[in-house]
Amino acid sequence: MSTVEDILMAKGPDVIVTSRETTVHESVRLMCEANVGSVIVKDGDAVEGIFTERDLLRRVVNTLKDPTTTPLGDVMSSPVRSVELGMDVRQCFRLMTELRVRHLAVMEQDALVGMISLRDVLAAELQDDEEIIQEMEGQA
Repeated sequence: MSTVEDILMAKGPDVIVTSRETTVHESVRLMCEANVGSVIVKDGDAVEGIFTERDLLRRVVNTLKDPTTTPLGDVMSSPVRSVELGMDVRQCFRLMTELRVRHLAVMEQDALVGMISLRDVLAAELQDDEEIIQEMEGQA
């Protein structure tokens, strides 16, 4: 069974991090450049929030806020939902479903070490299922 650590080892631990003063427009530009759906908002070492594509739609576009002047601190989601490296992907999937989120911060001893998305979790589950099927076919 794959773990969060396995996902990060495969995809890398890179996370786009910014501050609460960063504008929505600048954050969206960063997300597009990195081809990701979220940015983490930090103050020093403290994770304060997350800004996602869903936040952009619901808290900026839907409310007619100006993305060039609106700071992330006004529209980010907080608190950030997180998991640890040892959690298995099925637990992550259940957690994401229960919380209705698509992104989870990966924390280790109160430090941000990565970010996983629903897509990452589903890909890892699919890989695990394929390996189980191959094992079963090899035993038949």
